[in-house]
Amino acid sequence: MKAFSKLASFLYGGIVSARGLAYDLGVLRQYRSALPVVSVGNITAGGNGKTPLCLFLAEQLAERGMRPVILSRGYGGSHRGPHRVQPSDSPGLVGDEPLLMAQQGVAPVYISRARARGARRIEEDRAGDVIILDDGFQHRALARNVDIVSIFAGTPLAVEQFAEGKMLPEGLFREPRDRALKRASLFVVSERRVLASHEALGALDERLLATLPQGTSVYRAFFEAQGVRWMESGEPLSPGRVQAMAAIANPATFFESLSQMGFDLAACVEYPDHHSFSEADVRELLAKAPGVPLVCTAKDAVKLRAMPAEVRQQVAVLSVKLKVVPADAFMVHVHRKLLSGVVS
Repeated sequence: MKAFSKLASFLYGGIVSARGLAYDLGVLRQYRSALPVVSVGNITAGGNGKTPLCLFLAEQLAERGMRPVILSRGYGGSHRGPHRVQPSDSPGLVGDEPLLMAQQGVAPVYISRARARGARRIEEDRAGDVIILDDGFQHRALARNVDIVSIFAGTPLAVEQFAEGKMLPEGLFREPRDRALKRASLFVVSERRVLASHEALGALDERLLATLPQGTSVYRAFFEAQGVRWMESGEPLSPGRVQAMAAIANPATFFESLSQMGFDLAACVEYPDHHSFSEADVRELLAKAPGVPLVCTAKDAVKLRAMPAEVRQQVAVLSVKLKVVPADAFMVHVHRKLLSGVVS
């Protein structure tokens, strides 16, 4: 089995490398949007904090007088797009993460399996003046001015796997690590856990730093808690005994964050990333601990909104906001890249 994984990783790496070279040589053509494009992506499978980073960028660009639009593939949704996501859309149609971003109201959100078609629709709709391409690092059919790579380093295992650099399926890498890292404009290393402030961030692991190109710009990111609130009423839930469930990549950081906020976790229930919850899933958990609230992530909450009120009334949501530090330096770096007009 191990030999098969190695062979599969070798073959996968060869295919991805050939495709990347075809773009580098211009054999495969890119669509160059009339609008500047900021790509937020990663080079490993799993949660790397891309969605909250897109929201952070949208807020920051809007504060600087720009009109950002988020363009996503719409993973997990049935709609191929292009489609402008409405807060009333179903997660089964547009995907849970695009719906979450649209409901935040920070920027218009579009989905399109073909990113170039999505960019053209944004241009036609005159929806904004800068595109934030969600999970766009490997989707090179749409040219971009800035390539931001988000790296998850919230657990020792994540750092170890990044340092190993093994390709899927043997490891986590979507493409050969060293070649990909050279293509990035800058890096954001995400803890994906709730911290009181950036001062609680420890030093970056030297094994991770050793993999990054010399002279590159590296920023840090963490979550700032916005509180745990009842889904139905929006009222705060005080720390106490709760059950926690999550259908996200790397859910351990979610559970750890609740514990650090003073919640006593009676159960920690993990589902596959993007799991589509049924009413039976939630009722089963509630029945295991009658009277104990169920806490989920904001991403999972969008999939529970259509459930009966008696179910929603027993569910609370942890809301967080991503912070990049140093934020001013990060945005100056992004803004300069946008103004440079250089497209890759």
